[in-house]
Amino acid sequence: MKLLSLIALCCISFSLAAQNGGLKGVIINAETGNTVQGATITLQQSNVSCTSDQNGAFEIKGTAGAETLIVSSSTIQTLNLEVQIPSSSIFDLGKIKVEPAATYVNAFFIGEDEINIEDDNDQVISGLLVSSDDVYLSNVGFTFSPMRFRVRGYDQEYTSTFINGVNFNSAERGRFFYGSVGGLNDVVKNKDVVNGLEMGSFSFGNIGGATNINMKARNYARGGRISASYTNRSYNYRVIGTYSTGLMDNGWAFTVSGSRRYAKEGYIDGTFYDAWSYMLAVDKVLNDRHSISFTTFGAPSQRGSSSASFQEVYDITGDNLYNPNWGYQNGKKRNARETKSYEPVAILSHEWNIGEQSKLTTGVAARYSMYKKTALNWYKAEDPRPDYYRYLPSYQENPEIVAMYDSLWRNDVTMRQINWDRMYEVNRLNNNENDRYGTDKGASYMVEGRNNDYMEFTFNSTFSTAINERFKLVGGVETRRTIGMHYKTVEDLLGGSHWLDIDQFAERDFSGDSYKLQNDLNNPNRKVTEDDTFGYDYEMHVTSANVWFRNDHSFSNWDVYYGAKLTYTGFYREGNMRNGRAPLNSYGKGKEHRFGDIAVKAGGKYKLSGRHILAFNAAYETRAPVPYNAYLSPRIKDNQVPGMENGIIQSGDIGYIMNLPRFKGRVTGYYTLLDNQIEIDNYYHDAFRTFMNVAMTGIQKEYRGVEFGAEAKVTDQITLTAIGNVGDYRYTNRPEATFSFDNGSQPDITETIYLKNFHVAGTPSIAGSLGLDYFHPKMWFFNINGNFYDKTYLDVSPTRRTEAAVQFPTDGLTDEEIDAKLREITEQEELGSKFTLDLSLGKLIYFENNNSLSINVMVQNVLNNTDMRTGGFEQGRFDFEEYNVNKFPPRYYYAQGLNFFVNLGYRF
Repeated sequence: MKLLSLIALCCISFSLAAQNGGLKGVIINAETGNTVQGATITLQQSNVSCTSDQNGAFEIKGTAGAETLIVSSSTIQTLNLEVQIPSSSIFDLGKIKVEPAATYVNAFFIGEDEINIEDDNDQVISGLLVSSDDVYLSNVGFTFSPMRFRVRGYDQEYTSTFINGVNFNSAERGRFFYGSVGGLNDVVKNKDVVNGLEMGSFSFGNIGGATNINMKARNYARGGRISASYTNRSYNYRVIGTYSTGLMDNGWAFTVSGSRRYAKEGYIDGTFYDAWSYMLAVDKVLNDRHSISFTTFGAPSQRGSSSASFQEVYDITGDNLYNPNWGYQNGKKRNARETKSYEPVAILSHEWNIGEQSKLTTGVAARYSMYKKTALNWYKAEDPRPDYYRYLPSYQENPEIVAMYDSLWRNDVTMRQINWDRMYEVNRLNNNENDRYGTDKGASYMVEGRNNDYMEFTFNSTFSTAINERFKLVGGVETRRTIGMHYKTVEDLLGGSHWLDIDQFAERDFSGDSYKLQNDLNNPNRKVTEDDTFGYDYEMHVTSANVWFRNDHSFSNWDVYYGAKLTYTGFYREGNMRNGRAPLNSYGKGKEHRFGDIAVKAGGKYKLSGRHILAFNAAYETRAPVPYNAYLSPRIKDNQVPGMENGIIQSGDIGYIMNLPRFKGRVTGYYTLLDNQIEIDNYYHDAFRTFMNVAMTGIQKEYRGVEFGAEAKVTDQITLTAIGNVGDYRYTNRPEATFSFDNGSQPDITETIYLKNFHVAGTPSIAGSLGLDYFHPKMWFFNINGNFYDKTYLDVSPTRRTEAAVQFPTDGLTDEEIDAKLREITEQEELGSKFTLDLSLGKLIYFENNNSLSINVMVQNVLNNTDMRTGGFEQGRFDFEEYNVNKFPPRYYYAQGLNFFVNLGYRF
C-alpha cells in the first residue's frame, strides 16, 4: 500500500512538473525599433511577473496552457497577448512590438506654441523631448507644458541636448533651440536620457539633465509612416512622412523624413504659421568594428507672433488672448512681428568597437542658424503700437478724455490694431518734403529685421570601456568654434524712399554734435533701403573646449560613480560699425575674455532590495558667463559687465525608487545654489528718453523642492498615474546692477537691487497631475488627466527695487526688516492657482500584412478655462516723480482655452 502511494505521489509530481513551462522574448518599440527596458511582463492566470532587462529581453515561467501575457510600462501602451505556454519548455515569442504611450506619441507638437513667444528665454519645453522609464520624466513635459513648467525651476541653459552625441546647446546663449527640429516628430524619438544631476554615457551632463537624440539611420525600424493632423493651436494642419530601410544586408541604412505645418491664421488673431522640415540619415557598417553615419536636417519656418499686454486691455477687449501685433492692410491681416528661422545641420559620426568592452564614438557637426524677428521702427513719429500705454484710458487724466478713449477701445476695432494705412500715408507725404540735407525726408515708419545668426563647428569624441564587471570608465573631449552675427536690416520701408541711419535719441540729446548721432561713423548719414544693414552690426566669436571622465563601480548592494570636467571658454566682440557714442570702443576686434572652469560630480544607488533603491547625487562646478550676458550694450560698444567672473553651482538630490509588479514610482528631494550669476535686462527710460541696459551681477538664487511620480496598475486595463512638484525658487541676496544709457547722455550708474527673497519667475513652483489610463485588449485607449498649478510669480523689474525707487527711511532697520518692508511696497505678484482637465482617446488597428492605422484625439483644457495667467513681467519704466507703482502696469501672458489635436497615422 505504501509503495502504491509513493508511486502515485511521484506520478502527480511528474505531472505537475510537466505542466510548468515558460515564455521568453524581446520587447521592441514599434515606432523606433529600440528595445524597451524595465517593462513589466505579467501572466494573468498564473499571477507571475518579471521585468525586461537592459536589452529588452525577458523570460517568465507559468502553468502550461492558454494564458494572457500583459506587457506594460509608463512609456508604452499596454499590450495584451493571448499565448499558449508549453508543458515543459521555454517558448521563444521573438520580438514583441509595442506602441509608445499615447501622450508620448504626440508630445512634441505641443511645444511649438511655446517657442519664442516674446524672447528666446521663453523656451520652456525641454521636458517635451524626454522619453524615459521614469514615471515623472515621461509625463511632466507634455502634461505641464501649457503653463510653461520648467523642471526644478531651472532656465533652459541648465539642460543639455545632444544629437548623435554632439552638443547642440548654443555656445553663445547656452540654450538649445527646439525650433531646429520642429516637425521632425518621427525621428527625434530615439533618446538616451540622463535625469537631473546624473552623468550619462555621452556627456558630463548638467544640473537639469541631458538628452541625446539618436538620429542615425540604422537605429530606426524598417518601414514607413505617414500621418496627418488637424489642430486649433498655432498651426491647423500637419503632414509627416517617414521611411527607413533599416540596416540592410549590404551594411547600408537610409532614413528620410519630411513634414509641413500650416495655418493661414492660428488660434490667436493675426498669427499665421508656415513651416517645413526635412531629415536625411545615411549609415554604413564597414565591418564588425567600424561604422560611419551622416545626418542632415533642417526646419525652415515663418510665423506671426503674439505679445503680452496689459490687464486693462484684456478687460476692455474681453479677450485674454488679445494680440497687439497686427492690423489690416488692403483688407488682409498683417502681423508686424514675424519670426523667420532656419538652421541647416550636418553631422558626421564614426563608431569604433575597439573590443568587446570598449568603444570610441566621434562626431563632427556644422550648422548655420538664421534667425530673424521683425518689428516696427519709427523716427520723429507717434508710437504705432495700439496698446502703447499713452493710448490707454487709464493714462488719461481728464474724465471726458478717459470716457472717449474707453469708448474707442470698446467700440472701434481699429483702435486695437496697427494702422498700416496711416503709416504708408505718413511716409508718402514725407517723400514730398525735404530734410535738412535738401533731399526728401525719407520714411518715418518702417519694419526692421533683428537678425541673430550664427555659424558653429563642433567636434566631440567619447570613449567607454569596461575594465571588469564592476568597474567602467567613460570619458570625452569636445571643442567648439562659434561666430554669432547680430545686425539689423531694413525689411519694408512702407512706401518710404529710404531710412536715415542715425540714432534718433542721440540726435535729440546731442543736436549740436553730428558725430554722436551716427550709428556708423565710417558711413555717416547713410540712407539705407530694403535689405540694407543699419543700426548695429557686430559679431561674437566664441571658442570653447572641455575634457571629462566618469568612473562607475558596482557592488552587490551599491552602484557608485564619480567624475570631473575641465573647461576652457574664450570670447570677444568684433564690431562692423564705428558707433558715434563709442567711436574708440565699437569698431574692430574687442578685448578677449578667457575663463577656466572645473566641475565634479558624484553619486550612486543603494539597493535595499531588487525593487527598492535609494539614489543620491551631488555636484559642484564653476561656469563661465555666456557671452550673451557678458556685455552692457554689445550693439553699441565693447564694454563688459563690471566684475564679470565665473559663476558657481552647488547642487544635490536624494531620492527613493520603488519598482513593484503593479506599482512603481520615485520621490526625490533636490537643492541647488546658483552664485555669482549675471542677468541682463533692457527697457525704454522715460525720464532720460533712451533705451537703458541693465546688468545685474553677483546674483545668488536657491532652488529647492520635492518631485514625485507614481504609477499603479489597478487592473490589467486601468492604470493610475500621479506626478507632482513642490518647489521654492528665490533670490537670496542683493545683487549690484549697472545701468547703461544707450544714447550715452549719462555715465553708467551702479546701484544695489533689493531683490532678496523675491521669487524666480516664469514657472509654477507647485504643480500636480492625476491621470487615469484605460487600455482595452482590442487596442483602443482612453486617458483623463486633472492638473493643478500654483505659485507662479510675475517677473520683477530691477529698476523698481533700487534705493531711488524704494523711497523709505532705512535708518535703524535690520536687513530682514528692510527686506520685509520692501516686499510690502513692491510686492511680487502671484498669478493665482489654476486647474485644467485633459482628455485623449485612441484606437490602433492592425492589418494582416502587419501594417497598422492609429487614430488619436487629444483635448486639452476641456473646461475652457481662459483666465489662466501663465506668466508676465513688470515694465522697466518707473514713475520716479510721483513713485506711482501703478502708472506703468505689468504685461501678462494667458493660456489658450480649449484646444484639440486629431491625428491619423498609417505605418507600413
